[in-house]
Amino acid sequence: MVLCLVALPIFAVLGIFSVKYRKLTKDALDCLFRTVTLRKCRSGLDDKIKSDVTGTVLRYSPKTAKFVYKHYKILSWIVLIIFLWSFYVSISGLYNYVNYGNCNGPESTDFCIFDLTGENSKISEGDITIQSEIVYPSLEDDDPIIGEEMAELTIIEFGCYMCPYTKKAEPIVQEVIDYYMGRVNFQFKTFYIPHHNLSYRAALAVNCAQEQDKYVEYHNALFDLQDSIKNDYSFFSIATNLKLEVEQFKECVYDDRYKQEIDSDSLMGLHAGVVGTPTFFINEQKIVGPKPFKTFKKIINKELK
Repeated sequence: MVLCLVALPIFAVLGIFSVKYRKLTKDALDCLFRTVTLRKCRSGLDDKIKSDVTGTVLRYSPKTAKFVYKHYKILSWIVLIIFLWSFYVSISGLYNYVNYGNCNGPESTDFCIFDLTGENSKISEGDITIQSEIVYPSLEDDDPIIGEEMAELTIIEFGCYMCPYTKKAEPIVQEVIDYYMGRVNFQFKTFYIPHHNLSYRAALAVNCAQEQDKYVEYHNALFDLQDSIKNDYSFFSIATNLKLEVEQFKECVYDDRYKQEIDSDSLMGLHAGVVGTPTFFINEQKIVGPKPFKTFKKIINKELK
């Protein structure tokens, strides 16, 4: 009965292409049904498989064949356990992928067989030491809200303005805001990546724009123009286009006026276990990488209940 259970799905798939395996599928199903109803298997499929396996092994190693024949039942159970475990892992992986965009869940950036390119899980990593004790991030008055101010739920995002994966997540952020129609908003915290050129300067620039009540507009412009930003003059050009007081803006940037604020946000991210951007926190649920909208929706719906 043990090998009949393993053989049934295998023969069922092979039976699509071969009449021979359709007969074996029928035998496996009959054997399994009779066994679970406490009747003797008529097809002798277990014995057929045992003979075939032993005969194949015998050609290469008589000693191994003898061992297989003698311990056939034990080996059958081992095969069954491995088969069932593999089946469970596969189903769990498929469930996680359908719901979270990654086989291993919303927090993972590990390889997923259903996402071979890894597009849903790519992040920009910094040279970071993982914290042994996690302290979840909190909302702060000095970081602006993106979306409806009085929303029921605020998602905290740690991102880098020069990170292509943070940019990739921006349409998803907007989709979440639009879909929940005032019930969900975001607070963006800078987690600058040292090896991203101008990452820190971009963070300074957006904070300086906040001084003149143009945070959201400047935030959006940084991502829209990410590929064309080359130096401080790019930041000044954006400020001009947004009709900021440019001299005030320049003075703010050159003075590193918001260095402490930027360092504080990055430190909060480190304490929360952030290793790369983008990383989102929906209360104590973490999403790593530009996961699809369905990943956010699954977690947000639970948190809004």
